[in-house]
Amino acid sequence: MVKLTSIVSLLAASLATASAAQHYQHDVVTFTPALKNKGQFKVYEKPVSVTADSSAQAASFIGNTKKNSSVKAKADIAVAYLAKNHNIPAANIKVTDAYTDDRSGISHIYIRQTSGGVDVANGLANVNIDAKGQVISSSQSFASSDALSKVKRSNGSLVARAGDDASLKNAFKSLNNYVKTTVSDSDLSKITIASTSDLVSGEPHYSITNVPSHAAVDGSATAKKALIQKADGSLAHAWAITLKQADHWWNAYINQDTGSVEAISDWVSHAESYNVYPRNLNDPSEGSRSIVTSPAHTTASPKGWVSGTKTTGNNVWAQNNPTGGSTWKNNYRPTSNNGAFNYPLDLTKAPSTYIDSAITQLFYTVNTMHDLSYLYGFTEAAGNFQDVNYSGSGVGGDYVVAYAQDGSGTNNANFATPPDGQHGVMRMYVWTETSPNRDGDLEQDIVAHEYTHGISNRLTGGPSNVNCLGSGEPGGMGEGWSDTIANLMRLKPGDTRSRNLLLGQYSYGRGIRNYPYSTSTTTNPSTFAYLNKSTYREVHAIGEVWAEILYEVIWNLIDSKGMAADLFSHDLTKGNSIAFQVLLDGMKLQPCNPTFIEARDAIIQAEQNLSGGANKCAIWKGFAKRGLGVNASSDYWSHTEDYSVPSGC
Repeated sequence: MVKLTSIVSLLAASLATASAAQHYQHDVVTFTPALKNKGQFKVYEKPVSVTADSSAQAASFIGNTKKNSSVKAKADIAVAYLAKNHNIPAANIKVTDAYTDDRSGISHIYIRQTSGGVDVANGLANVNIDAKGQVISSSQSFASSDALSKVKRSNGSLVARAGDDASLKNAFKSLNNYVKTTVSDSDLSKITIASTSDLVSGEPHYSITNVPSHAAVDGSATAKKALIQKADGSLAHAWAITLKQADHWWNAYINQDTGSVEAISDWVSHAESYNVYPRNLNDPSEGSRSIVTSPAHTTASPKGWVSGTKTTGNNVWAQNNPTGGSTWKNNYRPTSNNGAFNYPLDLTKAPSTYIDSAITQLFYTVNTMHDLSYLYGFTEAAGNFQDVNYSGSGVGGDYVVAYAQDGSGTNNANFATPPDGQHGVMRMYVWTETSPNRDGDLEQDIVAHEYTHGISNRLTGGPSNVNCLGSGEPGGMGEGWSDTIANLMRLKPGDTRSRNLLLGQYSYGRGIRNYPYSTSTTTNPSTFAYLNKSTYREVHAIGEVWAEILYEVIWNLIDSKGMAADLFSHDLTKGNSIAFQVLLDGMKLQPCNPTFIEARDAIIQAEQNLSGGANKCAIWKGFAKRGLGVNASSDYWSHTEDYSVPSGC
């Protein structure tokens, strides 16, 4: 087994105390024309009474609700209201949806403008009518009468173009070019266009078939002729095309005259997703990567993890750092315009070839640590790492700066914890003990170890004083807590107390501690008195003893209370969740520069506060097994073991 002393500063705690509305999808800009002075929502303090008559009949009413006489009567009122208050002829109105809310009794009428039987795509209105048949609010973005009159004069050409398959094919090609799924001229020649009707509305449209699979997931698309208002208020003839692809469902309006995209939407809502080793896999040796979707916890990270198109967010900015410098804002990061961070990973090659995957994994794991520790009390008020503190407590502006494949070292990792309000800094290195080299970014226990330094340093002594775990026993316990949290995250349902854990095994090729963490005193003989050894004066060696003692405590709690399948459940009836909670609560209770005995007592008190001492004996027995019983004592480097527990245990 590799002794820590053979590795310089392994897993060091810290370096110092130190004009159109648009968004992006799949590198495609989706947008709709920004219509000035259109769509204002008008609310009437005094409801408006309108009488519908035979002239107030919409040009069309699609959907089954037209068969409901009560709803139909409310729709007639809406049409009469638009004619009277906005000078919109009933002949230019299509009722697309109408229903009455059972709870409120309010009827909601949704309307689209038409011209010569052709929809104006963004000529919309909605009218809300109370149970008495009075209009209480409305909005509308109809094209002006001047724009309509101009487009009517060219309707003949529209009809001619509508029957021209070549026009639609050209528009279809333009759309595919825009969304970066190019259709060749050869592909285009094979496409078939036919007139049909919409299965839902019954309205006429065109089917486009024999489309290549890379352009349409089922080999087909649909289209219909339309008008669309441009930003200047004019109307353009367009093809409205709906195209379904593997990860997108495009609805676009293509100018029939110019082939330009006048508007495009993606009906697929792109949540955050990451191709990573999920949190139940410690490293590549335990399984394969998978797509993890929307992993942010809604309480800890209510606005998600990503704040843009790269691996930056409220909790962490992750990037590469080949020079090992201290800059980060303009360092390289992978880009995802649809929220999907999915990059290739070939572990038979050098880590530099998969930097995108490494940064993504680091971003995922650090955010996981943020959310998990938040649930157990490392909150904004307690000094956690966040740019914006949504509660208003604590000091913000201190997301973690996480460097993947940092060039300032190898075979190592570290975390710098300054006071609350200043960025924590994590540096993850490439490990050179295997061929090919391995990347610590892919090993959860190393990342979890480093992040936990930020937790323990800010919880012990308060978030403004991070000098409480600097050296000796306090510094050693800082290392031990980091190993312990990493161990807790690795335990799975079905594990028993016979499971031994090696820290850093994937990256280093073997464990980086003197002994595996084990409840067997043969496999790991460490006890409180090991601190008397001259070889156990360094913080990582001290930390091994503390983490080994806590490993016994953890398994006593699990054997007594069972194991939560997922620590994120925060199920404080289960042993692993109880252990996580009392560890963090104990950090808050203990003094600055605690001894093993003081930290033990803080954990005992934390459990008393949590469950009234229901688990006191399980915890005491864990401490006592490794010599930190009731009568254990210490004086500098002199530690006297005791294996007794309180009476009643």
